[in-house]
Amino acid sequence: MRRLLKTTTAIIIIAAMALTWAIAAGAAEQADANPQYMPLGLAFNYAGGHAVWDEENFCILAYFGSDAYTYFLYSRDALKNSEPITLSFSIYEENGRAFISYYDAAFLFEDESGDYSATIMTAVLTSMYLMDAVSVPGVTVALVDSETGFTWTQGFGVAGSDDGGDVYVNELSLFNLASISKTFTAVAVMQLVQSGLVDLDEPILTYLPEFRVSTDLSGIGDYRNITVRMLLSHASGIHPDYSGLGVTTINGYNTDYLNDFLDTMSDLYMIAPEATAFSYSNNAFNLLGILVAAMSGFDDYFYGFDSYTYANIFSPLGMNLSAFAIDNSREPYIAQSYVSAGVPAELIYFNAVPAGGLFSNARDMARFMHMMLGGGTYDGAQILASDSIQQMLEIQDYDFEVALNILAPNMQPGLGLLYSTGLDGFTHVGHSGNLIHYHSDMAFDFDSGIGVFVSTNSITGMYIVRDLCVAILETAIYEKTGALNVPAPDTTVAPIELSVEELQALEGVYAFAGEREFVRIELADDGMLYLHNISGPPLPLNLVPLSDGSFINPDFELRIWFDEIEGVTVLYYGPYKTHLLGQILDPEFFPVPDSFNDLGGTYIAVTEDDNYISLISHVEVGVDDTGIPYIRIYTLFGAVSISPLIYLDDNNYYSGTIIGFGSDGTAAYVTLMGVTFERAA
Repeated sequence: MRRLLKTTTAIIIIAAMALTWAIAAGAAEQADANPQYMPLGLAFNYAGGHAVWDEENFCILAYFGSDAYTYFLYSRDALKNSEPITLSFSIYEENGRAFISYYDAAFLFEDESGDYSATIMTAVLTSMYLMDAVSVPGVTVALVDSETGFTWTQGFGVAGSDDGGDVYVNELSLFNLASISKTFTAVAVMQLVQSGLVDLDEPILTYLPEFRVSTDLSGIGDYRNITVRMLLSHASGIHPDYSGLGVTTINGYNTDYLNDFLDTMSDLYMIAPEATAFSYSNNAFNLLGILVAAMSGFDDYFYGFDSYTYANIFSPLGMNLSAFAIDNSREPYIAQSYVSAGVPAELIYFNAVPAGGLFSNARDMARFMHMMLGGGTYDGAQILASDSIQQMLEIQDYDFEVALNILAPNMQPGLGLLYSTGLDGFTHVGHSGNLIHYHSDMAFDFDSGIGVFVSTNSITGMYIVRDLCVAILETAIYEKTGALNVPAPDTTVAPIELSVEELQALEGVYAFAGEREFVRIELADDGMLYLHNISGPPLPLNLVPLSDGSFINPDFELRIWFDEIEGVTVLYYGPYKTHLLGQILDPEFFPVPDSFNDLGGTYIAVTEDDNYISLISHVEVGVDDTGIPYIRIYTLFGAVSISPLIYLDDNNYYSGTIIGFGSDGTAAYVTLMGVTFERAA
């Protein structure tokens, strides 16, 4: 049983690491070769200006700052303050609207100082290009250089509407930053560490004596040993995901969620023994938020945490609109939530505020990034000592049973910060955040003193925000230093031939990271190895073996790597072997009893209060075409994850948490993380 659960824990953790197909960031080059266009009036609105049609002179008059522009239809000729200029591409008209190329519009956003002109051009072009490509209504961006004091903020797109029409995103527009909240919670904890109220290596039980969770199913873990450091670095072993109803509401905050959170945790199992595995944990940061409130003398954890962070982080830094609990004075600044461009959605209140409830904007986040890059001090306010910042940046290594650099080579934890390595091999530190309609990313390069923040206000934004943020950061580093620290490609790699026996040894089903199916590797009759059931390109994908030990699909240049860890074959992807897809599944761990045949189907979340909603919209239970039982989870923000199910008894299965099946006599149901899902008819 212990071996089974130890192996399963590794599978579940692997399955939590989502695979994303990179969106091309070279928008500027694409604009040069094949220009994309946007409404000219909208470009000036984004930049903070406006444009009008001059009927008498049959031209467009546009105003931005102290500059006046004149544009002529179907011409590259234009005027700036009465001086002739030549556009890269002609203005054209369609359905009564004038259109300008992204490339020409981007020059409106140049910083007057001339600093980071190439980066700003990249940010503008890429933002507008990707917004149009995936239907994102609004984007806000902040770029800072702590060594020079440089700050650039810019909004693009729509933040909502009022009686006068569309309201456009600006540097004050508030976005929900989701999991970037965790970095602020970590800063608050480190302030308590500095003051001597908290010790990083002391058990959390010392400060919250009422804290308890059920032991992990292997019987090895003990919650009494979980330290503050383990919680900050996602190594506590506690159940990672938000649990129970009430975490999200639609008619204001449910403060009881955080105030009752310790009781909620007592019903949850640990998914692994403490300090044995990296498992990204939202629940850990809720506990840390409660720690901050309790150690600061607050009985109300929700408002206590909000009050502490405003008094000790936001107010001293001049982040005056930022808050974990939005009040009436801030509501006018909130960027409306959208499903996609033109499809507004109701604002959802997120009550697990220490883990994901922060609202902030580009202006405030620029000040926060200056503080982090500046050794804890900005504009005369010292938020942390420089050695506390350094502690947050130190990669935490607990001698994990499954070594961290093997399990998650593209993700390593500091304290409230995560190091991430992209497909291009570039490593940065920061934090991302994804929550239904809002998606954000914050990325630092401490060597160059540069930080970037990007946020969007639609479900569709999750497809662009990470790549956009990192593209801006990489461009800024290169513009400042002339170099980017990425591995040099190996030009000596060439195709090779492998024996049938060598190829057969790689066949199998691999647990897949957060997508719609397992990965299946099969040797076909044509002697080629094929990859099946992976989202993205058309399938199957033929894999050609290369001399460096990898396989490549020639059509999409997708690189796959096989490796062996403790006798188990694992699967990576990316040109530098940075992203782990999963490990091969042993069918003996996933029996399908006869009783499971009666459990299959789609289950819909059931709530007792119309104000409460579940982050999970529905789940699907079934048997994969390879014979492995699974649960597929669909979230409100479009993410889909799949996990194999381990049989415990006819009513209970294990997939990182206990999943219970039952019937009330009229309908079948599933209970998952405290939420009941009823099978659809």
